[in-house]
Parts: sequence; structure tokens; C-alpha cells
Amino acid sequence: MVGKERNFGLDVVRTISIWLVLLSHKFPFDVELGVIGVQIFFILSGFLIGQILIRDFALEGKFATVINFWKRRWYRTLPMYYLVLLYKLFFYSNPYGWKIIVYFLFLQANFVGVSFFGVSWSLVVEEWFYIFLPLSTLFFFRRGIQTPKFLKFLLGNILFFFVVRFLWNYCQKGSIIYQFDCLLLGVLLALIKLRHKNIFDKLNHPAIFFLALVGIVLLSLNLGRLDLINLYNTYYRVTWYFLISCCIMFTIPFVEQSAMINKKIKKFGALYYFFTWTSVLTYSIYLLHMEVFRGDFGLGEGMELFIQVPILYTISFIIYAIFESPIMSLRDEFSLKQYLNTFKSFSFKI
Repeated sequence: MVGKERNFGLDVVRTISIWLVLLSHKFPFDVELGVIGVQIFFILSGFLIGQILIRDFALEGKFATVINFWKRRWYRTLPMYYLVLLYKLFFYSNPYGWKIIVYFLFLQANFVGVSFFGVSWSLVVEEWFYIFLPLSTLFFFRRGIQTPKFLKFLLGNILFFFVVRFLWNYCQKGSIIYQFDCLLLGVLLALIKLRHKNIFDKLNHPAIFFLALVGIVLLSLNLGRLDLINLYNTYYRVTWYFLISCCIMFTIPFVEQSAMINKKIKKFGALYYFFTWTSVLTYSIYLLHMEVFRGDFGLGEGMELFIQVPILYTISFIIYAIFESPIMSLRDEFSLKQYLNTFKSFSFKI
């Protein structure tokens, strides 16, 4: 069952992001649409978990607060990830032997690469960010988050991680993909929303939204083309990612609060169910889509998409109903009874 507290505008953004990834992995576009889709994921993730963290640390920071944060995030992300990873190990040969353990510890990007489970690279970024953010917040803000200090903390870390990534790539030390600076942009937006609502409301302006969209398009078409920029070029891997993320960040206030999106468009039943359920199933779709895309129906890429997408959505929905949703319910009460009750009460209602 899906909660009614969902923001429809953010569901639309999440749907766009996953479809950018799907299309980029299905068709040979000259522009890195998939990168843009993942950067949207990062901004939304930082924005949403940032709000949770700021609220949790509002008055006082305790290690129990961090543990609770980890428990809720890891119940959401780890079971589904390990399920797909075990599936791949069962049906495909293990290319790394005992070193495959790094995939269970989210260290694959550092030691063996992500070729065995390509989409896991973004999960590596996310999971280590979940460790970094609450621990660093606990260290500096045990007595609760003070807005001016937390703002400096975020800006300082954004600058630090950007510089480290740039220098690492500039010195040709390989591809460093820990885009904490991009995720922190989402946390910065969360702080503005919760502690500087007047500024957040001003960012909720059609002109800002339009300029941000123009920025995304121009950065993509002029600077994000694969025929112009080497994939491992310092500018592309660091600066381009960051600039795209900044533009995405400035679209969020309008999308989240727009009456046109959240009321008028939401009234269209088909669109409402498509965007909401795609958003709900995004994680499963992201982890599973390359496995489904392996299927060859001999119809050409365009026609196969009309077969593979319904299959992908169906599998993702079934897994959500019998596995993801019941597992997430265990965050509140870890028991077989809780799992079975959630499974039995699952419905199509939104």
C-alpha cells in the first residue's frame, strides 16, 4: 500500500529520472541522459534524507538517532540490492571469486569495478553517503543543529568534495565517483526549506524553474555530448556533474509546490497512477532493468521496448508487493507477523 502523504510533483521528477536511465541504456543517444537521471536521484535523495536528518537532529544529536537513521535507510535499500545481487550470482558466473565480497560491502568501485552489476555504482555513492552524513552531523552537532553553523558545514563540505574529486581526476588517479558534493546540494535545499522557508518560497518561481531547465538542456546538448567530451575527462566527470546537479536543485522547489502539477495534473487518473506507481517502483526498476533488457525478442530495440517495459513493471510490482513493502514494514516491528500482515494488506490503492 502506498502512503497518501506522497508529493506528486516529486513523483513526476522521479519518474522522469528513471525513464532517462531506461532510455539511455536502451538507445545510443549522443547525450548522457542516464547521467542526468542519476543526478536527479542524487539531488532528490539529498533533499529527502536531509529533511529527515535535520528534523532528527533538531534539538539534540545522539548515536541512537544515527542508528535509527541507518536502520530506516538500510531496510529500504539493502534487502532489494542483495536480492538482485544474489540473483546475478546464482544465474551468472562469478568473475571475481572470493573478491565478490566487495559487492556486499559497497567497495566494488574501489577494488574490482562495477561491470558485474553496472547500476550498483550509484548505490555505492548513496550507501557511503548514508554513513558519512549522520556521523559527521553527530560529531559537529551533538547539541542540535544550529542553522548558521550547519549552513557553513554544508557549504564547506560541498567545496571540499568538489575540489578533491577535481584534483583526483586531474592527476589521472582514475574515476572517483563519490559525488557527495552533489548529494549535499540536496541537503542544502532541505535546510533552506526547513529553516529559511521564505527563501525556499522565492525559489518556487516559474522563471527560476524555466532558467534551470534551460541550464540543464544547454549543459547537456553543448557540453554533455559524448562526441565532444571524453567520458573520463576531468571537466565531464566533475564539473559537468556538479553544474547539472545545481540546475536540477533549482527545479525542485517549483515542482514540489506547483499547484498546476500537484493539483491539476494530478486529477488525471491515468497520469496520476503512472507517475505515482513508477515512482514507487523506481528502485526495483533501476536495479532490474538491465536484466530485463538482456532479453532479445528479435524485433529491434524500439519494438522490444514495448515488450520489455511492461515485463519490467510487472516484475517490479510483484517484488514490491511480496518483498519490498513487507520488508520495509519491519523497520517499525521486526517480526514474521508484521511481515505477513503487510503482505496480506497490500493493495492497489494509493
